[in-house]
Amino acid sequence: MPRSGRAQSKHDAEVRKVATDLKKKGYNVNADVRGFSRPDTIGGYRPDVVGRKGTERKIVEIETPDSVSSARDLAQQKAFREAAKRSKDTTFTRKVTK
Repeated sequence: MPRSGRAQSKHDAEVRKVATDLKKKGYNVNADVRGFSRPDTIGGYRPDVVGRKGTERKIVEIETPDSVSSARDLAQQKAFREAAKRSKDTTFTRKVTK
């Protein structure tokens, strides 16, 4: 189910916040919102934020209450967790907005 306009707005604001926070910490950041270069897909899904610093990579996915546990959410989590398991320098974090 697609997000409502309000939920999408909250989602995008949280993506920007996470991306900006990582950038302030010295990460090279790609984010799936206006003003950033889009991240590459991982396992067929595009994460909301990918931050890189040296060999370290952070994958962050933001969900809203109406997208939690959807088939897409579960498939994305699986793809991003598997990517993190394949590389000791990669972490995956999933955040849910309020």
